Amino acid sequence: MSAAATMRAVVITESLTDRTLPSGFQNLPVHRYPHDLDGQTPIEICEVTVPAARAPELALQLARSLEPRLYYAHLIDKQHMLIAFPHTVVTVVRDDEAAIQHACNVGALFSIPASQMRFAEMWDTDHPDAPGTQAESE
Repeated sequence: MSAAATMRAVVITESLTDRTLPSGFQNLPVHRYPHDLDGQTPIEICEVTVPAARAPELALQLARSLEPRLYYAHLIDKQHMLIAFPHTVVTVVRDDEAAIQHACNVGALFSIPASQMRFAEMWDTDHPDAPGTQAESE
């Protein structure tokens, strides 16, 4: 990755123990918008553009800031994804089915529903859990 490369962090506000992004995200541009998780639960999503060189550090900060169950956050670029689970970060390279399955297995430890861990689709669809996208992908 070049020095100017970026990743997009996608964080659910309600997933954070104090409902605020960790201090490492200060002074980074944040876009916030509402979303319905699985078409049923209203949440707020924060998208933050982060320098790729800082992505591992920020993923660890997110992992330390997440509620102990039901949530994760992720940072993504065209080929890589860092998935922050509570106190854990998993790295996935696009199309690496074993790594994707490993991430799903880790997420299950935190009671995250499989329908909310459609990691393979996140490179092409921002929110594969949105109403209508599940039927399209099956």
